[in-house]
Amino acid sequence: MRVGIVGGTFDPVHLAHLEMGRAAKRQKDLDQIWFMPSKIPPHKRGKKIAEEGLRYRFVELAVEGEKDFYASDFELRFPNTTYTAETLERLKKEYREEQFFFILGGDSLCDFGKWYHPEKILEYAGILAFRRNGVSMREMEERAENLMSRFGGQIEILQMRDMDISSSMIREKLAMGEPVEKYLPEALHPFISELEEIYR
Repeated sequence: MRVGIVGGTFDPVHLAHLEMGRAAKRQKDLDQIWFMPSKIPPHKRGKKIAEEGLRYRFVELAVEGEKDFYASDFELRFPNTTYTAETLERLKKEYREEQFFFILGGDSLCDFGKWYHPEKILEYAGILAFRRNGVSMREMEERAENLMSRFGGQIEILQMRDMDISSSMIREKLAMGEPVEKYLPEALHPFISELEEIYR
């Protein structure tokens, strides 16, 4: 089975996360998409993030009714900081028959060479990276080729419609009491007041 993994803090999950999953599934003929919240992301240690159980619950709500989309608590089962390389190694041991693809936004691909053991990530999974807004496909493909020459593995650049949405932008708007409904899955709309309390 071909499984795409959308990882991240999901603080909070939003419509662009779901669109990434849909676009990757469609373009690479994936069987399932797993949305996998991080426990304590390495780049966010010491920063305030919403409690992991709540982030996971919101991901569950967001993917309900979306065919072949699943919320995965795999990273949340392990204590302390979670690194993608370690997560993928554990996944390969537990799911020996699955072929994994790790789905990234274009911004993440720019920093990929600085991640913890990028060569191991590419050993355990193919990378599907979406074109970054304002960056041409040619530039993205050159970046992918450079990373593959350094670390091996397979990186493919995919396309999706431009969506100017980020979790940080949503948190800022919630903190200021501005409306955020158009950025969030409909299943989260009843919890907006709860989100406002978290990010205020």
